[in-house]
Parts: sequence; structure tokens; C-alpha cells
Amino acid sequence: MNENTMKFDDNNIPIHDDQKINEEIINYERRKVVIIREKRPIVTYVLIAANIIVWALLNLYSMKSGKSYNELLSIFGAKVNIDIMKGQYWRFITPIFLHANITHLLINCYSLHAVGVTVEKIYGQAKFIFIYLVAGVMGSLLSFMFSINPAVGASGAIFGLLGALLYFGVEYPKPFRTYFGHSIMTTIAINLVYGFMNSGIDNFGHIGGLIGGFLASGIVKVKGNNTKWYLNKIVFIFITIVLGISGIIYGFSNNNNTVLVKLDEIYRHDANQEWDEVVENGQDILKKDSLDDSIKVEVLWMTVKAEAITGDYNKAVEHAQILKRLSPQDGYYLLGIVYYDMGQFELAKEELQRAKDINAPYSNIDELLRSIEAR
Repeated sequence: MNENTMKFDDNNIPIHDDQKINEEIINYERRKVVIIREKRPIVTYVLIAANIIVWALLNLYSMKSGKSYNELLSIFGAKVNIDIMKGQYWRFITPIFLHANITHLLINCYSLHAVGVTVEKIYGQAKFIFIYLVAGVMGSLLSFMFSINPAVGASGAIFGLLGALLYFGVEYPKPFRTYFGHSIMTTIAINLVYGFMNSGIDNFGHIGGLIGGFLASGIVKVKGNNTKWYLNKIVFIFITIVLGISGIIYGFSNNNNTVLVKLDEIYRHDANQEWDEVVENGQDILKKDSLDDSIKVEVLWMTVKAEAITGDYNKAVEHAQILKRLSPQDGYYLLGIVYYDMGQFELAKEELQRAKDINAPYSNIDELLRSIEAR
């Protein structure tokens, strides 16, 4: 291995020689000398400490209060679309400092150290903070736009640091190719592919963070402004503002997020046993196209229940059949309940038995089956 070959540690994370990087940049562009700005990456360590402290405090509070850790994540700032729709805009930034569990925390802290040390040394503390926060917000924004699932974690901001290294490659292509290019591009590709293959990973947050980090780096830059018009910081400021405003408009107007507001109304009507309102709102939502399946399952469950209570059994059966296709455990169980209420006990028995066979998580199935057998 020659001295310019990328080296990796035992965890396949690239090891960067700051002195060699610095010398390469100096040799590459003598009239625009870029130095390693920070010898000690203090901000990186502070962010890691903040993540750990927040996780520890929430766990301690969970033990003292009796509230579940997941409930506290929601209370203290997870990206929850319906709460953002209600005006809790601070949820675009707070998820950066929250983590789902100890494994999630440790992976992100390790990744933050692996990438953050280099980015902070190149850009300096103030620019590093700006890049990290803009990337985190952009990650939350893209997740808000395209995913209805709650989200927490620093990974969007960490992807933003990878975006900062990509921008470094735009200003200094030769040092980037020598020391970062292959490893950074491979890291980004592997993580995005892995994210799309695993439903529990918020890849939209990762992509948003990557874009945000790149744009933020174009605003603050490694060293001063660039003479090329398309690298002018004004261009990057304009693009960032346009993308941010467009993202907010789309996020607050897209079908799934507006439906979440109606779904919240259904929950309220359901709690108040206002069954006609549940039916009206539920049937209205179900007419919409391109609904997220998880939203449709929630709406179908409450609508079928309300339709059965109000005596509209034909609609209840129709919607329960749809629910069976989307969520068989819920659909077989609920359709069995509807048939039971209708007095069609053989059909009820058939549906409930199917629900039991696929391990539907409802403890009263056996009791209902015994009740039918006893008739």
C-alpha cells in the first residue's frame, strides 16, 4: 500500500491523515492555501456528549415517571407529522438529539466521530455547527414531506457531514479523490441502499441531510468564496431557501399529511363515541387516492367499527374486506366481529378462526369462538 492509498480501521471506517491532506491541498492550490482549521474537534465531542446525556436523562425520567421511553421521545421532540401540522415546528430540529435505543445511539455516536472529526478540522467549529444543524433540519423536512412515520436520530445530520465532504470535493477535487472520494461515495451508496431495503430506516431523512449538508457547505465554504458563478454562496443560499420553502409548502399540503389531520379528528370523535362523525370522516378519507397503507388501516379499523355500531353492516363488511387485504390479522378479526354482531355466526366463526390461525393479537378470540360453539 503506497502512502496515498486510503487506509481503513478495523470497522472499515476511513482513517485520514490530516497532515497529508493539508499538504496535498497546499500543493494543489498554492494561492489559496487551505489549512486544517481545528486541531481538536471540540464540537464533535460536545455533540456526542449531548446525544448521550439526552438519552440518559430520558431513560432516567422514564424510570422515575413510569412513562415509556417511546412516549417520552414523542413528548420531547420526535418528528411526528401531525404535531408539526399543528404548529410544533421545533420538531424539525429536536429529533437530531434523540435516539430510539442504545444501539441506535452508539451507532450514530460512532458515525458522528468517524466523519465529524474530519469535517470539523477542515471547516472549523462555527461552520461545522451551521452545516450540522442545516443538514439535520433538511433531513427532518424531507422526512416530513415523504414519510408519515415518527423519526428520531442524528443520522440525517451525519449524512450532512458526508455532504460537506462532497462539497469539499467540488472546491478541491484532487485532494478529495486522493483521500475521500472512493470511501465517501461507497459509504453513501451502501447506507442508502441498506436504508431502502429496511423499512425501519428513514432514508428520506438521510437524503435530506445529505442535500442539506452539501448546500450548507456551499454557503459557508472551506475558504472564502469561489470565482465560479455556480459556486457563489449567493447561489447556494438561493437554492437552500427555495428548497426549504417548497418543501414546507409541499409537506403541509400533501395528501398523507392533510389526511393525518382528519385522522386526528376521527380519534377525537371515536373517543367521544360520536359514531356518525367517525363514519362521515372515515368514508371521506377512504375516497382519497394514494393513501399510505398504515393510514388506511387505521381509518378502516375505526370506520368499520363505527359503521357496525350505527347499523350500516353492508359498508362495514365491504370495508372489513379491504382491511383483510391490507392487514390480515386486523381484517379477519374485525370482520368476524361484524358477522358476530349481525348474527351470522358460521361466517363469524370462519373469520375468527382464520384470525387465530395467523396469530392475530386479540385475547378474546377464543372466548368468541367458544360462545359461537355453545349456540
